[in-house]
Amino acid sequence: MGTTAYYMRTSHYLQNIGTQVDKIEEGWKVYKDEGISGRVSFEHRPDGRKLLEDIQKGKITEVVVLRIDRLGRDTTDILNTIRTIHQFKVPITSKNEGITTLVDGKENPMSNLLVNILSSLSEYQYHQTREKTLDGILRGKLEGKYKGRKSGSTEPVEKFLSKPKVKKVKMMLEQGMGIRTISTIVDCSTNFVYKVKEKLVA
Repeated sequence: MGTTAYYMRTSHYLQNIGTQVDKIEEGWKVYKDEGISGRVSFEHRPDGRKLLEDIQKGKITEVVVLRIDRLGRDTTDILNTIRTIHQFKVPITSKNEGITTLVDGKENPMSNLLVNILSSLSEYQYHQTREKTLDGILRGKLEGKYKGRKSGSTEPVEKFLSKPKVKKVKMMLEQGMGIRTISTIVDCSTNFVYKVKEKLVA
């Protein structure tokens, strides 16, 4: 009997992963990417990549996610990930949406339609949320309520290095990963990665 893989993802470290953890069943192999944006391609996420490798090795016979948007926020990327997994006749089940993409090794037309719709909605929601955030910042600036970081303000090195996102970057730097690769995986600017690197050697 094959192994069921359960894939979890959170966009940032402060996001509650508990709702995804609660769905884990006994015997499942868990793959977890924390602090990874859905905009990062599945194969570029640490555990996403491990999952694909295990599927290719024949270790996994089913992939389960809480929602289809755990696979990504970009419609094209979600569909490409599903196609890649389907090449190995491995079905994907989304718990919340009640979708199983393969039945007896064949694609389910209705599931395909739902996946396309849900993927598009996920991407639309992402852009709507981002637009609202940017509008809020702009409105705050115009009203004098948002001034950003004060010029010349500094933050203690210890406090900066204790932040979850900084710890993630630090770990990847210590593993010898490249600046651009880290910025893509963690969903931050290359300048942020350079800043962490400078603080570590300071």
